[in-house]
Amino acid sequence: MEWKLSARLMAPYLAVGLFWCGLSSGWLAILAYHAQILFWARGSIRASFAGGDRGFWWLALPAAVAGPLVYLLLPVMVNVDLGTWLEAHGLVGLRFLAIIPYFGVVHPLLEQIHWAPLRARTPLAHPLFAGYHMLVLVSLLKLPWLIVCFVVLTSASFLWQWLVNRDHSLTSPALSHILADLGMAVAAWLSL
Repeated sequence: MEWKLSARLMAPYLAVGLFWCGLSSGWLAILAYHAQILFWARGSIRASFAGGDRGFWWLALPAAVAGPLVYLLLPVMVNVDLGTWLEAHGLVGLRFLAIIPYFGVVHPLLEQIHWAPLRARTPLAHPLFAGYHMLVLVSLLKLPWLIVCFVVLTSASFLWQWLVNRDHSLTSPALSHILADLGMAVAAWLSL
């Protein structure tokens, strides 16, 4: 595997490992990850969304269930208090309220820019996409729910790749990603 591909696949691990796990900063982790995405995508961001989600919007609707499902299941999923966990990573008050739209809209768009070409190049992208999320969630969720999240995220990555392969004018199935991430961020807020 070439070094650039490896570096791009490891970008979220670097950001999360250093800033989420090491320095306990949610904002620094997401901003460091997004800075790497913008670095690797320079010059290709506009082309990443040329095709949009048209024709597959109905497939994004199941992602809208993620928020309500997380809201209902959160009490049995977590092994620590959500508020304490967020506070431990600097996500309180206005910093938490600001991350809801950022994580719910900006983050999924940038992740699609980053992972779409990686999914096209290597099947390792699917479990690696899911795996970096486990670094974030390992201190929050019980083990069975970590496994469920890993399977769901890996499956979502495969589905996104399948959609792009099926319709070559579709460059980024970001709508489902936005609906899922925004729903989960709102569910976390409502659960506090």
